[in-house]
Amino acid sequence: MARLAARDMIATAALGPRSRPSRSVLSMLGIALGIATLVAVMGITAANETRLRLDLEALGSNVLQVRAGSGPDQQIVPLPETAPEMIRRIGPVEGAARVSVLDEVGVFRTDLVPDSMGGGLSAALTQVELAAAMDLQVAEGRWFRDADLDLPVTLLGARAAEQLGIVETGQRVWIGDDWYAVIGVLEPSTLLPTLDRTALIGDRWPVVEPHPEGTTIYVRTRTGSVDAVREVLGATANPAMPRAVSVSQPSALAGAQDAVDSTFRSLALGLAAVALFVGAIGIVNTMVIAVLERRDEIALRRAVGARAAQIRTQFVLEAGLLGLGGGLAGGLLGLLVSVGYSLVVRVPPTVDLTALGVGIGLSVLVGVAAGIYPAARAARQSPMAGLRAG
Repeated sequence: MARLAARDMIATAALGPRSRPSRSVLSMLGIALGIATLVAVMGITAANETRLRLDLEALGSNVLQVRAGSGPDQQIVPLPETAPEMIRRIGPVEGAARVSVLDEVGVFRTDLVPDSMGGGLSAALTQVELAAAMDLQVAEGRWFRDADLDLPVTLLGARAAEQLGIVETGQRVWIGDDWYAVIGVLEPSTLLPTLDRTALIGDRWPVVEPHPEGTTIYVRTRTGSVDAVREVLGATANPAMPRAVSVSQPSALAGAQDAVDSTFRSLALGLAAVALFVGAIGIVNTMVIAVLERRDEIALRRAVGARAAQIRTQFVLEAGLLGLGGGLAGGLLGLLVSVGYSLVVRVPPTVDLTALGVGIGLSVLVGVAAGIYPAARAARQSPMAGLRAG
């Protein structure tokens, strides 16, 4: 028998699935569920990772604190005035702003309250960039404008406003030795909870000179770049004396985040492997039955000159086509599930094209592997025995 062209071999292999559509669909269903599981679980995992990252970042997993450290003489070395601006030039940094706590400045409702009855409230100088850097929200009024930094105005944290009895903007509070107009009240902050009991003042208003040890630059980094940013913060904040800069350790939440991400991926791969194994068993079963039912066809082809290799290739290709069909259907189903889940948890839909491509490729490989035994069995069949059985 003449050698079949590749196109003819594929057309011959497609006759089996087309002649038994119901059984072929059921066979492809196993692979489809496996690939759908792979794509969907990887998509769901990506959505969960995004949701988890957003939740942990809201708690400060990507926030670093830069403070003045000690020099060789064990004396505090103040941070340069330009440090926040230089830090904001680091690529992965999404925001940076300085906050200077004024330890000896009290915050009171009136000027008649003794300094000894401060109630645990504090005052701090801040830059206008703090709101964007730390995602601060204003419950009442507005955030500082650039012109406000030169005026006696203040924004109160949520607990500070409650304790002082401030219910609307425009009221005045006594800070240090002067009256300040309240232009806004902040929402409770998850990133900087200490601000809840603080009265913020523009950093250009001359209250008192802040102590270097009370100054902190809060730095918010892009997702996954905390360690890289931390390595260059010292040299960026104070190029002349980088060792005299104190940088906080990354939050333990970042490590927990990486551990959870790894667990999600392992779970996804495990579930997908089980589903693919079940699908492969289904294809083996279908192909073995196909060999038994088509003994007369195989025998006739062998009798007219078909070689064993051609019979083997035909059945391997049949199994591969079943795997491909199941992979395409499963990939589409998995994408729909992934997008739907992303919409439910309110994160941007994540389409993992790599997982989709790998899934379809795996479906073909699983189909081919599942067809090797039935194909070998068909190739070993004796033409005479097959014709007698038919």
